[in-house]
Amino acid sequence: MDGRDAAVMLVAGLVAGSIMTFAITYPLPGSVGTFTSVSTTTETVTSISVSTITTFPTVNLTAALAGAYLSHIGAIVSRNATALAAQYETNATLLYGFPPPSASLSGSVSGIADITRLYMEEPANTSQATSCATCFDLKAPFAAANETDSITVSSNEKAGNVTSHLVFYGTLSFGGCYVQGVGLCNTQAYAMGFDISYVLQGDRWLISTESLAYVYVDKCITAYSSPDGSVFYCPGPYR
Repeated sequence: MDGRDAAVMLVAGLVAGSIMTFAITYPLPGSVGTFTSVSTTTETVTSISVSTITTFPTVNLTAALAGAYLSHIGAIVSRNATALAAQYETNATLLYGFPPPSASLSGSVSGIADITRLYMEEPANTSQATSCATCFDLKAPFAAANETDSITVSSNEKAGNVTSHLVFYGTLSFGGCYVQGVGLCNTQAYAMGFDISYVLQGDRWLISTESLAYVYVDKCITAYSSPDGSVFYCPGPYR
């Protein structure tokens, strides 16, 4: 078989970098010979590397600390022992203090179990209430109002502090209250001060040290609160 009787087709593909060459030979009539067409195609090959970039939302540590504090107050007023226990470091300390003339009753407790027990104590009668200086003689759930607070996070974002003043109020856990010479009162209120030190453990703020100040106790004859419950009124309180 020669070049005049049959087509001789040569296809050569060369990939060297990005160049591919094709040579094709066609037969022509008689003795004219052959005609060769050479075609060169240049292609650009781009290597694509795909990377996945995972982004995490920025955590507002101050807002998270405020949330931890509000959860703490919520656990106290509802006497939720499980929630309270989860809010402390294992070796946390709670200090409690009273103003004169009861300053000698001030003290401290350490460890989750003892701290939780202090908040959970609920007197069942007047005798128990008298013997338990740290007890809130209020039926759970009671309420918190008149709150002011200050929240700070350390520069290294590993520690935080919350100081606040508020009033816990509600009906007595064992019945009504009585004001000598006045009569029955419908509400009792505790003015409290908190100074709480937190440490950041993973993504959670846990209490390391808590200072609790009992400022005073009011007996209210005609107590009431604002519609949203944030302000508590105790006209003519008796202490």
